[in-house]
Amino acid sequence: MNLFIRSVFIFVLSVINLNVVWAVSNETDVKVPLYSHVNIESKSLNKGSEHQFLLSTPKRISNTLIIEKELTLAGDRTDLLLKIKSPGSSKKAMQFYRDLLSTKGEMLYQCEERACGSSNYWANNIFHNNKLYGRDSEQYYLAGKLVVEDKRYFVSIYAVTNGRKQQYLYLSYFPDSTPASISNPSDILKAMSKLKTWQQGVFFDSAQLDTEDLAFIKKALVEDDSLVLWLTVYSDLLESQSVSEMLKVSELQVTKFRDYLIKELKLKSNRIKQRNIGPFGDKPSGYSGATWFRLYLLR
Repeated sequence: MNLFIRSVFIFVLSVINLNVVWAVSNETDVKVPLYSHVNIESKSLNKGSEHQFLLSTPKRISNTLIIEKELTLAGDRTDLLLKIKSPGSSKKAMQFYRDLLSTKGEMLYQCEERACGSSNYWANNIFHNNKLYGRDSEQYYLAGKLVVEDKRYFVSIYAVTNGRKQQYLYLSYFPDSTPASISNPSDILKAMSKLKTWQQGVFFDSAQLDTEDLAFIKKALVEDDSLVLWLTVYSDLLESQSVSEMLKVSELQVTKFRDYLIKELKLKSNRIKQRNIGPFGDKPSGYSGATWFRLYLLR
């Protein structure tokens, strides 16, 4: 009987040891420091060419979820669902990560409670995990850049007390492969803002761009294979010419401009598209030429 009890004890002890080893190895695989009072409920590696990294609170406008500021970043993203255990709390956990980002990285965005919007959006539309659905007044979000052992990571942390009064953290991180030329967060946001302007269209009164615009377009097309440069041309409707005649004039101008851009930017023909609008558009104020152009960078 004693031998049986001893065997059972050894078996249970070995199982416990295995679980401890698994937990430790699972935690040591995590590249970002963990808040001390958490258990790892799940860990996944999300492989993909692009990931959404929020720098603003999600809002719903006309039944559409709107993200005003975000980064689209490449790399393998690690996602961890962490359950906070006693004596920890979501508030203390977020303070831990605030201190971490302030001392070993940079804070790019943060919100608290109702300023984070609806918890439902975070749980169902952003993180796709219903355990994160809770009260809007008991949620927090941080996003920033963190340096760990001389390696840079983008890190986001969402904390919430869900409907079952359980406190959770959702931690995501992936390597920061941002080129050194735009490694500064303010530079990243400037680049985002400029690209957004080009996605809405930029007018030009002549078929020639300055060095700065050419450099920006080239860089954007090189860094994002999904972008295409769209070139549109407009023209005045002169009293002495018909619509069809003006369309021929503007078609000739847009073709010349396209050839110029292909040469200057060293573009393949599939990265640039053209449209002849002709006299069917309003002339921007201050333009005096018979033709003018609008360029877009679109996916």
